[in-house]
Amino acid sequence: MSDSPSNNPWGRTWLFRALLLLAVLLVGIAAGLLLNQFTSGGDLDPTLAAFATQMYQPATPSATIGAIFEPDEAAAVAPELSGSLFFTQRVGGHDQIFLYVPGNSEPRLVAGGAYDSRDPALSPDGHTLAFTSDRAGAFDLYLLDLRDGALRQLTQTLEYEGHPTWSPDGLWLAFEAHYQGDFDIWILPVDGSQTPIMLTDNAGLDFAPSWDPNGRKIAFVSDRDGSMDIFLADLDRPTDRFINLTQTSTIDEADPAFSPDGSQLLYSSMPAGLDMLIVISLDGENQEPRIIGQGRDGVWSPDSGMVLANLTAPQHTQLFIYTINRSSLTSGGLPFVENVADVFWSPHVLSESLLTAMPLLDDTPLYEVELDTQPEEDGRLNLSELAGVNAPHPLLSDAVDEAFQALRERVMQEAGWDFLGQLENAFVGINEPLPPGYAYNDWLYTGRAFSFSSSALEAGWVEVVPEAYGGQVYWRIYVRTANQEGLQGEPMRVRPWDFNSRYADDPYAYDRGGTTKNTIPAGYYLDFTALALDFGFERLSALSNWRTFFPGARFNEFVLRDSLTWEEAMLQLYPRSAIVTPTPYRTPTPTPTQTPRPTPTPWWWRWRTPTPGPTPAPPMATPTESP
Repeated sequence: MSDSPSNNPWGRTWLFRALLLLAVLLVGIAAGLLLNQFTSGGDLDPTLAAFATQMYQPATPSATIGAIFEPDEAAAVAPELSGSLFFTQRVGGHDQIFLYVPGNSEPRLVAGGAYDSRDPALSPDGHTLAFTSDRAGAFDLYLLDLRDGALRQLTQTLEYEGHPTWSPDGLWLAFEAHYQGDFDIWILPVDGSQTPIMLTDNAGLDFAPSWDPNGRKIAFVSDRDGSMDIFLADLDRPTDRFINLTQTSTIDEADPAFSPDGSQLLYSSMPAGLDMLIVISLDGENQEPRIIGQGRDGVWSPDSGMVLANLTAPQHTQLFIYTINRSSLTSGGLPFVENVADVFWSPHVLSESLLTAMPLLDDTPLYEVELDTQPEEDGRLNLSELAGVNAPHPLLSDAVDEAFQALRERVMQEAGWDFLGQLENAFVGINEPLPPGYAYNDWLYTGRAFSFSSSALEAGWVEVVPEAYGGQVYWRIYVRTANQEGLQGEPMRVRPWDFNSRYADDPYAYDRGGTTKNTIPAGYYLDFTALALDFGFERLSALSNWRTFFPGARFNEFVLRDSLTWEEAMLQLYPRSAIVTPTPYRTPTPTPTQTPRPTPTPWWWRWRTPTPGPTPAPPMATPTESP
């Protein structure tokens, strides 16, 4: 009789107990990493620094842009929610600010146009909306009077200013500013009576301020101690002013937000690559952090009973409501739950009669699809040549070429150079090999995907940041802009990935496929991933072998699926017989008179060990001919 655990009851019990003990230990380790002890830091910065006399001119009101609305505390609201919600949504390739009052059917546009407007923050009296916009070229702070619609530019510099937060008395704004290659927190009187005050003066990045409702503290994010931590600045203390509230050397925190009564602080944390919402008490007694759910960019309801937060996914975000102390989660009652950021939840309720005078969402498409030729009888499409694009085959499906060219032109406008004029790949013929490890069903075969030139990364014109979702790694792409004075792009706030560090005799970096860079690159960058998604192009996840095989990172490939599966997309170009059989099939051509350029042998294929194979059969007919 065998003594194996499968046949021995004692063995099964012992194995079960061992597995249970291991699980408890792993949970304990994870909890220890997340729930670090929160203690005060040392004297990191002294008093408030000198004034920035040369950076500002007295702000003067601009022309009135029309009456918008005025506060009306008597307006009816839905029983589930109260107050008013200002938020940023990506529409028409730009960030635009909307307002939603619970009980109304649709959000209304507050600040929009052919530029970005974001970071809405309503003054304590409900009269003035502060926000960030690049409508004048660079990102500056603006004030919108909600009583008469007068717009006022508060800051006037070429460098970046953003993320305003009001003092409780409504007389000051704290904000983040990127001057001389560094983020710091500044304080500015809204009446322009004096120049801004520099709150932080540290070599690290200090950004994303949140003003305490009691008026005497400002929370912000800083990497001055090595990782992104939440700091508190005590305005009543000229020395020992700054306290590192989180002190998590291996976990990054972000998005601090005080509760309306100032007794708690909400922020997001990323243990094990997951965005978690954390609440910590500031009453001096129980400062043990508490997890309330998954998400980031959290904001409090006016009564502190709920939190709105974003659950992130590779291609979009989803807004949810957490009910504090009841562990419930819902998105009910919110008509704008996707791809929303910078939510500001105000206790003020706005008049429905004035809301109806505000414009609704303009969903005019960014491009129009025009088929060069009519589809074949079986529904198959032709390929279209990409004019002015250098690629092995500068071709894409007739269904997506307009989207690509519109994206290309927009990137040239935003970045100042033709980033998509040089492609590593566009369309790849069905018989052409991709790098080893790529799947047979890569989207490059469909004519609906492209990969930009990876040489831009080596040249320092592109930075990549890994983002993990569901065990898969995706990359956010930042393109360095041609203009580095602040008129294009914005500064980065995250450290990018360094693939080359795995060749630096560091076993840790080698096993991980690289490491994060020690510093955040200076200068201004365009978030290409967000812009590509505006035109329908989604990023793809890295292959499982990316840590040991550079092409497997697949950071540079984007696809416009149009809700099609890979097989459905292939059937738009090829007959089914060409997909289900290993018989070589002739590459489709744009028109009967055009022939795609021959494909040069890629560098990764030249190092491949040749292997014998069967003699190819004669090619079949082109997709534009009857099979």
